[in-house]
Amino acid sequence: MNDFSIIIFLWLCGTTVIALLTHRKFQIDVVTFATLGFLFVYSPVSLLLMFLTVLANFQVSRLSGKTRTTGIWTTVIIVSLMFLLYRGVQPVARVIGFEFPVLMGLAYFFCRQIHQLVEALKMPAQQIPLRHYLNYNFFLPVMLAGPIHRAPHFFRQCERRRYDPRNITGGLERILYGYAKIILGNYLINYKFADLLELFILSENTTLLIESVTGWAHLYCQFSGYTDIALGFALLLGIRLEENFNNPLAATTLIDFWQRWHMTLSSWCRDYVFSPIQALTRNQFVAVLAAMIVMGLWHEVSFYYLIWGIYHAVGIALCRLYQRSNDPFHLEGLPSHLRHGITRAATFAWLMGSMPVITAFLTLIRQQR
Repeated sequence: MNDFSIIIFLWLCGTTVIALLTHRKFQIDVVTFATLGFLFVYSPVSLLLMFLTVLANFQVSRLSGKTRTTGIWTTVIIVSLMFLLYRGVQPVARVIGFEFPVLMGLAYFFCRQIHQLVEALKMPAQQIPLRHYLNYNFFLPVMLAGPIHRAPHFFRQCERRRYDPRNITGGLERILYGYAKIILGNYLINYKFADLLELFILSENTTLLIESVTGWAHLYCQFSGYTDIALGFALLLGIRLEENFNNPLAATTLIDFWQRWHMTLSSWCRDYVFSPIQALTRNQFVAVLAAMIVMGLWHEVSFYYLIWGIYHAVGIALCRLYQRSNDPFHLEGLPSHLRHGITRAATFAWLMGSMPVITAFLTLIRQQR
C-alpha cells in the first residue's frame, strides 16, 4: 500500500464513523460531502469537471418533449468525446513531458453518466431530487475503483437500509479480505515470483506469456481487492452494491468468463453498446466487436487496446460458433470434470495468450513500415 491508499482508507474510515453517528436521514449526505471534500483536497480539477457534468446532466434529464431527447443525446456525445479526448491526450502528454491534470475515477464516472442519461430516455421526465442525484454520483466507496453501480438499485438500497450488526461484521470482514488480496497478491506476484523468475533464462515469447499470466493474476488480486473494500464500506452503511467478480476461475467458456469478470462493466457494455448495436445491425458479431472494443478503450485509448478488443471479440465469436455447431469435438460425451477441464484450459489459454499474440502482431506491423 502506498501513502495515497492509506489516505483513502483513513478518509473512508472517518467518513463511515461520522455517517453512522449521524441521523439516518442524513447519513448518505455525509458521505456525499466527504466525497466532495476529498476531491477538493486531492483533485480540484476532477471536482470541478464532475460537479459541472452532474449538474448539466441533471438539468437535461428534467427537460420534456423533443428538447429532452435532443439534449440527452447531445450530452451523451459530449461526455463520450470528453472521455475519449482525455484518455487519448494522456499518452501524448506523457511523451512530451506535459503534466496533465489527474482526473480521479474518470472511467467509472463516465459510465455512471451514460447510464443515467440513457435510462432517462426510457421513462418520462425524471423528478429525482438534486440531493439524491449528488448522492449517487459522489458516493466515496466506489469513486476510484468501482464497481459501476446502477442508480435505481442504489436508491432502493438507500431507502431500505436498516441498522443490522451483520452488516457491520460482514463489511469489516469484506474490507479485511480486500486488503489481504491487495497486499499478499502484490507481495507474492511482484516480489516472490519475480525473484524466482530471475533464476531462469527464458525466451522472449515465454517471458511475454509469463507476463500475461502474472498480469492477469495481479490485476485480479488488486482489482477484486479494491472492489471488496468498496463493497465492505458500503455495507457498513447498510448498502449492498452490485458484485464485480463471481469466481472467474470457474469459467468454462470465454463467454462465461466475461460474465464473471468485472461484471458491472460487462453488463454496462451489454446494455449500452451490445444491445443497441445488435438491434440496429441485426448482427451479433458486430455488436460483440463494438462492445469489446469499447471495453478495451475504456481501459486505455491506444492501438494496443483496440486490437485487444478485436482479439477478445474473435474469441467470443469462436466460442459462440462452437456452441452452435453441435459439439464437433464431442465434448458433451466426456465426464463433466474432464470436459470442464478441457474447456477451462482452452478459455484461459486464449486469455493468457492475449499479450503475446497482440505484441507479436504489433511488432509485425512496425516491421512492415
